[in-house]
Amino acid sequence: MRAEALDITIESRNGAVWLVLSGPFHIEQAPNIREKITVLVQDGNRNIVVHMEDVTFVDPRVPRMFVELLNGIRGKGGDLRFVFRNEIVSKAFAPYRNLLSVYPNPEALSAGGFIGALKRQTQVLFRRTGIRISRPVAVFLVVIIGLWFLSLGFIIRLQSRTIRKQTQEIQELSRWKQEAEVEIEELTERLEPIEQLGLLPELDEDE
Repeated sequence: MRAEALDITIESRNGAVWLVLSGPFHIEQAPNIREKITVLVQDGNRNIVVHMEDVTFVDPRVPRMFVELLNGIRGKGGDLRFVFRNEIVSKAFAPYRNLLSVYPNPEALSAGGFIGALKRQTQVLFRRTGIRISRPVAVFLVVIIGLWFLSLGFIIRLQSRTIRKQTQEIQELSRWKQEAEVEIEELTERLEPIEQLGLLPELDEDE
């Protein structure tokens, strides 16, 4: 028996279920954690957060257990994220940082936004293809995608402006055509009595 035990607290925060762990995380605790998370997912919870900042020891086999759980949770449309930045846990999880979503604190987790979602999608791609991208390359790709969206937005805006201008020109030409037709009709009505009196010169068909 080990002298210290892993303390586990389950909380609900902002639509997610948090497992707050503290103390040493020996491999003997892995089945217990696996069972708790599995039950939570079976009960319909799809957003699981594991807080490990206060964990004082991590067995090297524990991160692999979480990777296996993550695959099952994402297969059901959920996600498994982690909060920690202490040296012990960071060192144990270092080989798996490209596969797991890790945040240094709860505030960073809440502010994940678009970048966090993009990171999770790329992690799914990594698992499926076996391809890993370094952080600088990932940042470069994000910048390129951002610039592409900006360029696309500029082009759409420019085209919209051109379309509005052409629409205005078409409306002005239509209005001019209507006014010209009215004037022609009025002139025709004025010339009709003169034409009936035969006072209008006949135009040569060759003219």
